[in-house]
Amino acid sequence: MDPALNPYAPGAGTPPPELTGRGPLLENARIALTRTRNGLPTKSFILVGLRGVGKTVLLNRVDDQAREGGFHTALIEAHEEKSLPALLLPELRRILLGLDRGTQIEAAVKTWPARA
Repeated sequence: MDPALNPYAPGAGTPPPELTGRGPLLENARIALTRTRNGLPTKSFILVGLRGVGKTVLLNRVDDQAREGGFHTALIEAHEEKSLPALLLPELRRILLGLDRGTQIEAAVKTWPARA
């Protein structure tokens, strides 16, 4: 195929024009998210593969599904130089602060007529 016309352009997290053949994996992710939302046990999954096969693209798509379902998410890239707490704490803090702001806003809205 002529490289100038090939729709596949590998790159870190660059989505291809179509995620062909990934439907079953995305459906498994949807089921896991729904079961989790309903408090039911579910199977986790790990994406493995060579560089450039679409792992990051799939993780981003699952992240989109989770956010659309109301989940708070964090995509964390592990580095050998950083400890697990050093990787997790900034993202957990961001999520918790976001939750706290929502609670503060909700409380302010509920008490607003009483202040007027």
